[in-house]
Amino acid sequence: MHADLVPGRECGSCTVCCKEPTIESDGFRKVQGVLCVHCTADSGCGIYHQRPEVCRDFYCQWRRYAWLDDGWRPDRSQVMLRATDDDVPDGFASGIGVVFDLLGSCDVLLRQATMEVIARLIDAGIATFLSVSALPGWTTGRVLLNPSLEAAVRDRDGDTMQARLVDAFLLSALHPKGTIEL
Repeated sequence: MHADLVPGRECGSCTVCCKEPTIESDGFRKVQGVLCVHCTADSGCGIYHQRPEVCRDFYCQWRRYAWLDDGWRPDRSQVMLRATDDDVPDGFASGIGVVFDLLGSCDVLLRQATMEVIARLIDAGIATFLSVSALPGWTTGRVLLNPSLEAAVRDRDGDTMQARLVDAFLLSALHPKGTIEL
């Protein structure tokens, strides 16, 4: 499920993965939107060498995709891209999808750079999901973007793509828990 890490690319002061995801694994649990008790502000994990396996195995896609520039580091872009094999429908390229965990407003989603990355993944046949941050402790809704965006991506129709992304943002924000297909 994991590709090699981009050489020379480090998390630095980014601690988004220490706060945003829900973690439910053997021996370690953390709710979405709450900073991990082991995280120290701007310096990362305070128990780095003894951190739980779930944390040891996780790297966001910015650390894995060389084609994402430094502006895509999650604390800079307000988007954390992560791989998933949960609820990826049959027929997608690898059985692995990419989730765009949106940490900012809908405006972040509508940036040209964000729309280009979404289009690139959809065009490659990769299941592409949107998840909008919920209140701390609540899980978010997840929207599969491919069905509603494939035609707009194929036709390079930016206006329709923006409209569908706004719809997906609202669905994810208003429907916590589970996967939502447009």
